[in-house]
Amino acid sequence: MFFIFQHSRKIRSLFLGFFLLITLSGIFAYPIFADMDDEKRTALQKDLDKLEQEAQQLDTFVGQTKQEAQSLTSAKQILDAEAKRRAIEIRKLTLSLNNISVEISEKKSGIASLSKKINKSREGLSASILLLQNYGEENSLTILLKHTNISSFFRSVDAIDKVQTNIQVSLKSFRDDREALELEQQDLQDFEEEQEGLKALQEVERKVLTQKQAEKQELLRLTKGKEALFQQLLKSKQRDIASLKTQLFYLEKTGITAETALQMADLAAKRSGIRTAFLLALLEVETGKQFEDGVISVGTNLGTGNWKRDLYQCYINLGKPKTAESEKNAYMRITSSLGLNPDGMPVSRKPNYGCGGAMGPAQFLPTTWLRYTDEVAQLTGHNPPNPWNPEDAFQASAVFLAKAGAASQTTAGEIAAAKTYLSGNPSCTKSICRYYSNRIIALAKEIGQIL
Repeated sequence: MFFIFQHSRKIRSLFLGFFLLITLSGIFAYPIFADMDDEKRTALQKDLDKLEQEAQQLDTFVGQTKQEAQSLTSAKQILDAEAKRRAIEIRKLTLSLNNISVEISEKKSGIASLSKKINKSREGLSASILLLQNYGEENSLTILLKHTNISSFFRSVDAIDKVQTNIQVSLKSFRDDREALELEQQDLQDFEEEQEGLKALQEVERKVLTQKQAEKQELLRLTKGKEALFQQLLKSKQRDIASLKTQLFYLEKTGITAETALQMADLAAKRSGIRTAFLLALLEVETGKQFEDGVISVGTNLGTGNWKRDLYQCYINLGKPKTAESEKNAYMRITSSLGLNPDGMPVSRKPNYGCGGAMGPAQFLPTTWLRYTDEVAQLTGHNPPNPWNPEDAFQASAVFLAKAGAASQTTAGEIAAAKTYLSGNPSCTKSICRYYSNRIIALAKEIGQIL
């Protein structure tokens, strides 16, 4: 926007408008923020890479050992390796948390510095505007009479014009800075949410580590270190995970057996061209428990949240009223079409980060579910499809994952699909994305060995 110095009234009105704009604009962004030192980033990545190599070695060892004849020695080795594996994940999460803490600190410091800079800039700009306003209260004849010669008069006019131009440039910069600050503030919020998510994942890993350590102690207690007792125990407890295909595990929230769930997942995967093991692994991570003894549990950990509190009000509290309304409207549309009571349907509770409201085994938000209803209905024959129905949910997940890269049936494609499922971004580089995708790939490998 450009303005021309012409008439005193116009000057006054225009720059009073400028003053109000500055006053009402709030905080403006500062484009220069300190980033984490490149050396620190490199060192962190080296540590993570080293831990990842150790993790892969342990995964290989466990896989090979499980294929060998089971003995007390091998059982202890497997439990030790699995415990070490979980300890590595805890260390990786700790490194990632340290990284995020630095990023958060730097973001907050940059924003604080920016606020001080803007306050000083606003004072200077206001002074310039007031100066122009004073000139604007005088007509050209009055200004001319104040000067001894015409040259002095024109120098004054040029000076005023220069100030006006500088204000225009400053205002454009402020607008750009405001947009940049909004992005920085969003980044800060994302970092804080990721931090909470990683803390939650770290707590899960600690519980699994404690469980593995307890399993070893219980094994030693029951066998008293004797191979014969171990073989007897192995037989009595039927610990062979190959029994997955025949075990009947009642899914409390869905009312189907593990065998039925396996059939549904297999059919959904084949319809969409993705691996059954990958689909089961993702669903297990989303709504299952820890995969143990060959028992799948997808759908058993459906949410215990309420759409009003964990979905709608959560987004309102985050300052996202448009998202809150769109998710609410989508949820009402889904439940109404199915003749369901919206207040009585389970959705995910609000976690330590972000919002809840995810539905059924697929854990889709309402707006996401609506994008896939037509295709799911065509494949399952259920119109409208039900996000709480396992067959429909499994199929929706399979369709999503296939489109996100899993149809390639490659590790790279499945990693991209898993990251998309979590974040919407197949190239997500956040620690939580890497952890989530790696966990699913590792679990898919384990499930694939027994299918």
